[in-house]
Amino acid sequence: MDLEWKWVNAVVPKMTQKLLRRYSLLLMIRQTQPVGRRSLAERLALTERTVRTDLDSLLDTGLVSMQTNGVWLTDDGQTAILNLQPLVADLTGLRKKETQLKTRLGLKDCLIVSGDSDDRSDVKQTMGEAANDLLRQQLPAGESVVAVMGGTTMAAVAETLSATLADNRQLTFVPARGGMGESPKIQANTVCARMAEATNGHFQALYLPELSSKLASTSLRQEPAIAQTLDLIDHANVAIHCVGDAMAMAKRRQMSAEVTATLVNRHAVGEAFGDFFDQNGQIVYRVPKLGLSISDLDRMDLVVAVAGGHSKAAAVEAYFKIPPAKTFLITDEGLADMILKK
Repeated sequence: MDLEWKWVNAVVPKMTQKLLRRYSLLLMIRQTQPVGRRSLAERLALTERTVRTDLDSLLDTGLVSMQTNGVWLTDDGQTAILNLQPLVADLTGLRKKETQLKTRLGLKDCLIVSGDSDDRSDVKQTMGEAANDLLRQQLPAGESVVAVMGGTTMAAVAETLSATLADNRQLTFVPARGGMGESPKIQANTVCARMAEATNGHFQALYLPELSSKLASTSLRQEPAIAQTLDLIDHANVAIHCVGDAMAMAKRRQMSAEVTATLVNRHAVGEAFGDFFDQNGQIVYRVPKLGLSISDLDRMDLVVAVAGGHSKAAAVEAYFKIPPAKTFLITDEGLADMILKK
């Protein structure tokens, strides 16, 4: 591929540079539409003249449309992004990293987006868009129950899902586990509702706090609405989730000082589905089951993990010593580089 593009650039100078620039332009339009030329130029650190020239070309080929409120991506533009992604990954070196990370972690497949979400918040949205693209390709036809975790990354995924996911599908979204008392915007119930709205699907809320005592949980499980949702979660065939840093998740879950000390003493590095694990992937602490656990992923038709940022590298590497190999991972360069450089 490198040799081929060497000769392409010899025949048409700077062809690769122009392709990558216009691909980035399409991505930025998708992320910020409707958007004006000046804003695009500022976000991409390009001159307005360059953006204007590129937009004129993309308008001529029907990949974008110009409306009174700004530039929009067309359906053909969306298709172009999907079809160009493998080529761009080759040209930028991301494909090589994806292959290395897939082998390193034993994944079914993975997709790496540019940037580091620890440093740039917009990278989470890019990962969300990548998740939408993956789901369009991998979600089974017909009816699916999709179990979803909460958190800022999952909220970003929810904001990028599109109605095209419902083509030949009937989707129902449910929280993977009970709530954690966090900001309403990133709770699993809210994330599920947003995903259902974006995809013309359905959702069912779970009004059950995750850290309830065993006695309280047993009592709450008898409530008809809660029992119905828990039964639906048990029949989920798709899971979309993130992986968290152990100490950050303990704080977010408002765990007691005693439990936090236990996590420290047992060298916990990561968390997913209420299971805390050490660097060897051994479960060292488990929140009482109020929904899905990692072991439930074995029966799923599709499992998608979305996690990025260099600070989560240890957690993600440890996590993938646990789940089935059929998991898809969507991440960013910050996390991938941190794992691959070891």
